Amino acid sequence: MAQQKALKLTAFLMASTLSSMSYGAGFAIIEQSVTGLGRAFSGSAAVAEDASTIFFNPAGLTYLSHAEIDSGINYIDVESKFKDNGSTFGGGPALTGGDGGNGVNGLVPNLYYAHPLNDHMVVGIGINAPFGLVTDYNNTWKGRYHAVKSDLKTVNINPSFAYKATDRLSLGLGVSLQKIDVKLTQMAAIVPSQSFDAKAKLHAEDWSWGYNLGLIFQATDTTRLGLSYRSKISHTLTGNGKLHDLAGITPAPNGIITSEKLKADVDLPESVSFAVHHQINDKWAVLGDATWTKWSRFQELAIASSAPGLLSSVKEENWDNSMRYGLGLTYNHSDKLTLRAGIAYDETPIKNAQFRTARVPGNDRKWLALGASYKYSENITLDAGYTHIFISDTKIDETDDNLNNLNGEYEADVDIFGVQMRWMFL
Repeated sequence: MAQQKALKLTAFLMASTLSSMSYGAGFAIIEQSVTGLGRAFSGSAAVAEDASTIFFNPAGLTYLSHAEIDSGINYIDVESKFKDNGSTFGGGPALTGGDGGNGVNGLVPNLYYAHPLNDHMVVGIGINAPFGLVTDYNNTWKGRYHAVKSDLKTVNINPSFAYKATDRLSLGLGVSLQKIDVKLTQMAAIVPSQSFDAKAKLHAEDWSWGYNLGLIFQATDTTRLGLSYRSKISHTLTGNGKLHDLAGITPAPNGIITSEKLKADVDLPESVSFAVHHQINDKWAVLGDATWTKWSRFQELAIASSAPGLLSSVKEENWDNSMRYGLGLTYNHSDKLTLRAGIAYDETPIKNAQFRTARVPGNDRKWLALGASYKYSENITLDAGYTHIFISDTKIDETDDNLNNLNGEYEADVDIFGVQMRWMFL
């Protein structure tokens, strides 16, 4: 009986992560542009200052006068601390272990190319990572039966086309070819005791596709409006789940208690962004935006496994739709130097502590950003950005099917540093 409960826990390894794989609020990573980073990504659907507009609004390609290659990378430093508030094992004694560690670091790269065909048509392609996370707790922390390591990567290839329909209206279309790769681990109690743990491991992946649309309307000579849409991307993840007996107390061959094929359907939600860019004068511009994401698609996540089917599960999610708001400024100090600043507020779609998981315990976030661009030569522009994210203290009250309850509070903040080089073909 105790062994079967441990196997049932393994199924939730995948369910709890794919519904909580967040770097920002929800699990969409917005760090797709270093110039955008310096203004907290405010106004991104209307700015169109470099080829990263492929991701935010492909219609913005018509505002680029020359072919260019943009290559950037963002370094993400996450500091987090967990404070226990009475976590229990199997609905009874207190969970043993530590606080899990102090967060992890990660890199988010991106690459874009834009090429004008004539005065009205521009093509481009972007390669980026719009979803992903890395979290890594100690094997002996209090929440080890909920999560140890989560490593999620995506690669998104986004060919795009933009057309200048009139002097004031530009339209854009992109197709996203996306790969998702997930590797997860957690501990499992193979007897009703915290003294003998097994380790569950899962690996699943999939290729799928979606699209993005956009338009930019030049309302006046100094004001333009942007509207963009990114479609949902439906993934059917397939892979394998295994439970390894680390304690050597079962007769399992090679220490593998069970090995099953897994399958799960996951919809990465659609989003809509409305943005404004207003040029106040030759020096100053103000930008703003609001972005809606349909996180309500996550009501539950079902995992199907092959015979004997011990890893099958259904996990309730009940996420809400969420909003993100941004406001920024740019200042053209000279022909060579441009400065940026921005703030943003990013809502979490997670309803409450009972629906929050240890994989990444997301909450509302406030962004404060600074950035700059320096025109090194006629062909090369160097960009840098910095953002600090303030995360509201986050309560968690997660209970799994074995009645293991992780109850406590996280304190966390994030620093992001980005650098980019733009090469213009004049």
